[in-house]
Amino acid sequence: MINDQLTRVKELKSLFDKGLIKSEHQHEVHPGLSKAERLNYLYFTLPVSLNYQRNSKALWESALKTFTDPTTNYLFYPELVVVETREKIQADLVKHKLALQRNKHTDIWRTISQTLYDKYASDPRNIIIESEFDVIKIINNVRVIKKKDFPYLSGAKMSNYWLYILHHYTDIKLINLNSISIIPDTHIIQASIYLELVNSKATPDQVAQVWHNLLEDTELIPIDLHPVLWNWSRNNFKPAV
Repeated sequence: MINDQLTRVKELKSLFDKGLIKSEHQHEVHPGLSKAERLNYLYFTLPVSLNYQRNSKALWESALKTFTDPTTNYLFYPELVVVETREKIQADLVKHKLALQRNKHTDIWRTISQTLYDKYASDPRNIIIESEFDVIKIINNVRVIKKKDFPYLSGAKMSNYWLYILHHYTDIKLINLNSISIIPDTHIIQASIYLELVNSKATPDQVAQVWHNLLEDTELIPIDLHPVLWNWSRNNFKPAV
């Protein structure tokens, strides 16, 4: 049974790579910075912390508007955020709807900016370096050791999403990539049910664990299957496998 499921998954990946599964445009719109640039890492770190239970596409559209607006661009520089008043930060975060919850989202942004400024020289790359580029150590650092320093980013879903984003949009070279969980959103869960990997009562954590177990000791890693399964579900599981 497992071999059959793995065969179907590999076939899906092949179909996606050949462009035979219709793919929606990327959600993570961005200003096209150099992948190696500190600001690029900041752009793909700070907004992730506000991505809880909201439309991801709308979030990144707001992030790009906020970044390209000269009056709000400073929000992506922790060293500038920490010297501004809470009132100004709040007003500028909501200007292009990057923050939807005026108080909570403002406090999350300020806390993470302060953490980056105080402990990482305002550079997310130093979090990665501190953890020796090891996904397992990064997750333990952000989610356990320094959890209070990274509100919402320290959550299971957001920390994995953050590493998934960095893997795709920066020049970071991570080890233990298979420890980045698939992001068990609605489409991933539905695809997992369709493939008979889980039943309709499975929790997101159970879905993530099933994918980890299925792909262990294979050449596939969970995060690389996220766009495959997400788009396949969006297309009503066509083509069939």
